[in-house]
Amino acid sequence: MEYTDCPIFCEVKHQSEPIITRVQLDEFTAKAEECFDYDFNGESKVYPYELPEQIKNIDFKMLVITGASGSGKSTLLKEFMKDDRYHTSEYNSYSHDKAIISNFKDPDTAVERLSAVGLNSIPVWVRPRRVLSVGEGFRADVALNIDNYAIFDEWTSTIDRQVAKSTCNGIKRFIDKNKLHNIVFCSCHKDYINYLKPDFVIDLDTEKVYDCRNADLDFQSASASTKPKTKIAGAFLKNIIISQQV
Repeated sequence: MEYTDCPIFCEVKHQSEPIITRVQLDEFTAKAEECFDYDFNGESKVYPYELPEQIKNIDFKMLVITGASGSGKSTLLKEFMKDDRYHTSEYNSYSHDKAIISNFKDPDTAVERLSAVGLNSIPVWVRPRRVLSVGEGFRADVALNIDNYAIFDEWTSTIDRQVAKSTCNGIKRFIDKNKLHNIVFCSCHKDYINYLKPDFVIDLDTEKVYDCRNADLDFQSASASTKPKTKIAGAFLKNIIISQQV
């Protein structure tokens, strides 16, 4: 079952007031107008999405915001930040003078959290945060900050997709075990959602909120929906030149 098969909880609508930005006109903006036949007076307007009241007034374990790049996910995410209880993944930061495992409140907590995000390498545990790879650093930051009312933007965007799925699997178990709640994940990716099994999915591509609290989101469906598809069309084939060497 896909999350889009879940009951529609409510719709997502644009705010009535736009966000307006202004820039100085110069030869570069003039060139952009010329190249794309675009009239520009230095002002841009964007009508961001508003957070549905139904979501503001409900308790949940996990919620996902998804949608194409530039659809307004990060702007919508800021609506949650109006509640002082929410914090981003930069809320707790590592001390660069310590090993990453030394930044937690006690050793057992460190092992549990680092294992939950799939960061199971002891040599990595004893390194400082600043020398970790992008993927290792992402998981280390999640381990340090996963808590009630945590917000994670660009969720799994910097890690391999298989690692993303296994990380979500571990994070779900950790959240269930520790009875955490009101955690928000935001990403343009959708392949991890069935592994995370959130309560709600806000999809800005469909402008709907899906209620997945009682749904059976299965891994097989997720794999099938994200498997690359190759379409061979005539427009492509006619550009192939076959030559014979003699």
